[in-house]
Amino acid sequence: MVAMDAAEAQARLERMTDAASEPALSAEDVADCLAMSRLVDADGLAPSEVAWTPTWDLNRGAAEGWRRKAGRLAMRFDFGADGQTFQRSQAVAHCECMAEQYRRRVVCSVPVVGTMARSDD
Repeated sequence: MVAMDAAEAQARLERMTDAASEPALSAEDVADCLAMSRLVDADGLAPSEVAWTPTWDLNRGAAEGWRRKAGRLAMRFDFGADGQTFQRSQAVAHCECMAEQYRRRVVCSVPVVGTMARSDD
């Protein structure tokens, strides 16, 4: 868990995902990934609470960012032309590898706030 302001968290996430490199992540993509990274803070406050101290697991957001990049590359395929071979699938494999590396570093699960029906059987 990392506590920092939103601008610093977003800048770190952009670096972790190499957001500007093809296929680029838009500012909206990075914002989505950052929102997915929000955690309950050290005082147990949920991100929806006013007194929440901004806290993120940026590994979660980076994994999502790399998955998005892989998805954008999914329709590209390997081909040969003029005696050359172009293996564009390597880019997809790279993004998937990066997503997996960050996924393995995720600190904890994000708690889901809500109610569930209980059976007293």
